[in-house]
Amino acid sequence: MTSYTQFFSGTATVAGALVGLLFVALSVAPERLRGTHASVEHQAIASTAFTALVDALFVSLIGLEPGGGLDFGAVILGALGLTSSCGLAVRLWRSRAGENLSRRWPYLLGFIVLVYATQVITGLILRTPSSQASASVTFVYILFAVGIARSWELLGLHGGGPLDLLAQSLSSRQPLARGSAVPPAPPESSPGPQ
Repeated sequence: MTSYTQFFSGTATVAGALVGLLFVALSVAPERLRGTHASVEHQAIASTAFTALVDALFVSLIGLEPGGGLDFGAVILGALGLTSSCGLAVRLWRSRAGENLSRRWPYLLGFIVLVYATQVITGLILRTPSSQASASVTFVYILFAVGIARSWELLGLHGGGPLDLLAQSLSSRQPLARGSAVPPAPPESSPGPQ
């Protein structure tokens, strides 16, 4: 367990800084989270980013405690993240008729729910301090990735990576109505004189 002390010390510092920056980012444009123009999806993005970064922060702080406790931390923090994410999924599902939601929210929220469920399960089944510490390190990495990616999305930015390009191509396709013909391909232009 002592070999992870520097890691948890560093990740606690980074997670604390990221939570602070997330608060600053949220305070810059609060109208998207509160009031008449509030978006449920935007609130869900902010909530999942905050929950992931706070989970990583507390796992890191628990990892610095003498005597461990990472198994209890994994169960408690994973259960908090799981219930929060399931509540957000219900809110998004109910608001899908009245609000224009992206097509990818069920996949992203499903992945986040899976991460928290796995965190709870590993907290329940792993018994040795070294296996608990190793699993906690993995979850800190995953939660940082989730928190940073959701914060980036919260700012309305896209990374341009392969997943973003795939999401853009899927969202740009419009389904054809039943019975409608496939639109004809544009005519090929013949090469002109050189």
